[in-house]
Amino acid sequence: MTGSRRGETPAGAPPPPAQYEFVDDTAGLAAVASTLEASSGPIAVDVERASGIRYSERAFLVQLRAETGPALLVDPETAGQTVGPLADVLSGRPLLVHAASQDLPSLRDLGIRPESLIDTELAGRFLGIERVNLGAMISTHLGIGLAKAHSAADWSRRPLPAAWLDYAAYDVLFLHEPPHPAPPPRADLGRGGWSDPESRRLAGSDPAPAAPDPWRRLSRLSSLRDTRQLARARELWMARDRVAAERDIAPKRLLTDAAIIEAARTGPTIRSDLLAIAGFDGPHRRRLVDEWLAALDWAAGLGRGDLPPRQGPRGDHPPHASWKRNEPEAAALLELAREALGTLAAERSLEQGLLLKPSTLRLWVWRAATTGPADDAELLDLVLREEGARQWQIDLTSPVLLDAVHGFRTGG
Repeated sequence: MTGSRRGETPAGAPPPPAQYEFVDDTAGLAAVASTLEASSGPIAVDVERASGIRYSERAFLVQLRAETGPALLVDPETAGQTVGPLADVLSGRPLLVHAASQDLPSLRDLGIRPESLIDTELAGRFLGIERVNLGAMISTHLGIGLAKAHSAADWSRRPLPAAWLDYAAYDVLFLHEPPHPAPPPRADLGRGGWSDPESRRLAGSDPAPAAPDPWRRLSRLSSLRDTRQLARARELWMARDRVAAERDIAPKRLLTDAAIIEAARTGPTIRSDLLAIAGFDGPHRRRLVDEWLAALDWAAGLGRGDLPPRQGPRGDHPPHASWKRNEPEAAALLELAREALGTLAAERSLEQGLLLKPSTLRLWVWRAATTGPADDAELLDLVLREEGARQWQIDLTSPVLLDAVHGFRTGG
């Protein structure tokens, strides 16, 4: 679990001693699989990664718990980066996960593909709970305070310290606990039909496609005005990413964005000039100087037709930040639509982002404002379904968005 999910929590009673079993061999894995297969109900699952330290998002620890009994902490590293028969058991049972979208890629890498899951964070959001990180929910609804401790630790380290294992066990020890009676059940709010489809979608979702031109996410890339400079930034980013993947090191631990931007701006061609830039110095970085110089040299040899354009792929519409200046009608409709969704979200005590993805809203607004006369209801339904909106979202948002576009067209 990442630190952003646990967070700081309000004061509460200290947690009871963590009850767990640690497994780091194939015999132990087989025993854990048998124990969980014999249990009933959903299985609580969490993983620990080494985000910001390792390139991969693989799990370095898997935490499990049936409805009763201790937490079962499985080390897939010393077991050969596999969980063997455990994958089959977990794939065939409902999983209880907090913030499932963060853990599912790591679980899938281990061959764990759940048929169904219950996302406790998502359930909290549908209940209108204000703070849905795991620590806050446990503190608020169970009166137990979990201290922020090892969330940003290097979980690829071996052996794992006992204090870290205590910390990890708490991530699944309380997931089966029912929430405090204060928040009404989802069924009483009529929201089980909203959150359940979202959980099913998560369980069956494919990995997100890679972003086009990921190097354009470099911090302060906009400070580079020349296309040759952009080419240097691109080639350095690609070299950094390749080396990071080969060594399983987080890219920014190899070379910072700021160092890439400065080298792209100045275009050094010899070792001494490159090493004079902050971020390229240091013993372990010096060993990679030839990699960086080769990337800069490649950028220098590109013809004009191979240089990247100043603007990245536009996608389905221009960046919405430019609409007010260049597409005032689209900007006006976007404001009306956001206000309409904001009002609906407040009436339902829901986050606006649960009603509709911002990107889906912008795509519909752009088409509605720029494609000329159209059947607004047909266009809205087409866009929502293209973008994968669930039926409950379509039913809730369509009336208010159609009212918004009607007001936009009539000036009302």
